[in-house]
Amino acid sequence: MRKIIIFIIFLSFHLFGFNQNQRWETYIGISNRNDYVNSLIEYYDKGYYLVGGFEYEKGWNIKTDINGNILWEKVFKYGSYPINGTGVTIDENGNQYYCGTIWPDGVTSWPFISKFDSCGEKLWCKLIVDVQYEYGGGRDVIISNENEIIMLTRFESEEQINQIFLYGFNENGKVLWHKAYASKENHPEIALASGKKLYNFQEDYLITGYCYWPFPGNTNHVYLRPFFIGIDSLFNEKWIMPFSVMDSVYGNAYSAIALNDSLIMGVGKRRYYNNTTNSLLMFFNNDGEEYGFNQIANEQIGSEIKANFIYDIERINDTLFLTTSFFGTEYNGNPIGEFVIDTAGTLFNFQSRPNTLTSPYLIKTTDNKYVIATGINVGKSDWDILMYKINENLESVPFDTNQYTYDSLCPHQIQSGNIDLSDCLIWTDIGEIPSPEEYYAKQKTIPIKVFPNPAKENITFCFENTKYHQNMQLQCFDVFGRIIFKEKIYTAQLETKINVSLWNEGLYVAVIMSEGKVLGKVKFVVLR
Repeated sequence: MRKIIIFIIFLSFHLFGFNQNQRWETYIGISNRNDYVNSLIEYYDKGYYLVGGFEYEKGWNIKTDINGNILWEKVFKYGSYPINGTGVTIDENGNQYYCGTIWPDGVTSWPFISKFDSCGEKLWCKLIVDVQYEYGGGRDVIISNENEIIMLTRFESEEQINQIFLYGFNENGKVLWHKAYASKENHPEIALASGKKLYNFQEDYLITGYCYWPFPGNTNHVYLRPFFIGIDSLFNEKWIMPFSVMDSVYGNAYSAIALNDSLIMGVGKRRYYNNTTNSLLMFFNNDGEEYGFNQIANEQIGSEIKANFIYDIERINDTLFLTTSFFGTEYNGNPIGEFVIDTAGTLFNFQSRPNTLTSPYLIKTTDNKYVIATGINVGKSDWDILMYKINENLESVPFDTNQYTYDSLCPHQIQSGNIDLSDCLIWTDIGEIPSPEEYYAKQKTIPIKVFPNPAKENITFCFENTKYHQNMQLQCFDVFGRIIFKEKIYTAQLETKINVSLWNEGLYVAVIMSEGKVLGKVKFVVLR
């Protein structure tokens, strides 16, 4: 009923004019049910896509138009067991990549990732089960510069040696590589490391989160620290940063934003022994060098404020930023709202959103406005999703009365419905997955297979990895080193067939050359 009421309200504004006192906000949910949101993106058609769930048992992905009206929704199930979606990204063809956590036996959790086409239909699903660990879960997903699908996960074990992992997939769901970051093998001091978000800043990557880390020179006790991991373009760990250890900064890093080509600002919270919390702005460069921090003190908001911290951030202009933040008169459990700040921690404007509590997800839209999705209490044991749109002055914006064609990449109208993920392929061959170093090293070569071998008439050469190379040539040599045959091989070409019926009987070697280097070779025999 609530959804119908919202649509009627919107339609009346569209027909009779927008009341400037009316807020652009939408409540999404079912009465007497706890509904929540875990991720939010702007869709290619200017609508919005929300990843969430209800009662922490079913996944619930929602597509809205530009004004927050539901166009279609998909409920994700894994039999009768819980499933929780946590991240989503979309490629240029409108395919969605959705990650999260599934409890396949109702007790133990594992990360999953799934692909859906532009019509919202499932193409593939992978459930990562690693029995070396007690449990695990998916946290975030992005598309890399090389169009690989990268999922951030966390696994838990008693030893806590490796906990933060990245998994790389191709668009067809093949597991390409995986790697642990911030490993205790390389960083013995670390404990309980956890990644929250995964970012792509230019050629490099960044993980935000938290870890426990000791004071310098005292490894007997560890303390909660905001935490960052720098990763290069080939997914090698560049550095880890438990932030400002020397200044005894305790807390959590939730999000980050690039200030320029080299400087990054992380945002989160700093905790104090008296239970107060301040927003924390953390500065560092691409090489993992710290540049200090600033804070937003509670008294900047009001004398009665006991806690404030930033959860998400977007840029307004060269000097100002808009954040979603928690703040209020309690030490914990405060509502969310927004800040307008600069890098010095100056608070220019703020707005509280009563009855909200759950994590607020923020995006800057293509029309330079800001859409926020969070949870709101609408009654006893009844939480809905609140989505609203504001400008840089934290004011609600008018509804967009333009006409848009939604889901244009799908040839038919998308219907709401259920999607069963219980046939998700359970991936347990973790030991067979190469590291990024091994995978990318192999990409630099072009393995060649040949059949039939021996051959009498025709022979076929099959190639791998040619999509990563240019200016290639296939050359065939006899046992005396003379070139018998050569042919241009094109980028992404997978095979070629040649006639050897007039060749002399004997042993030959075929090589792939590129830029003067041999990238692959194979021996074959010609018979008469």
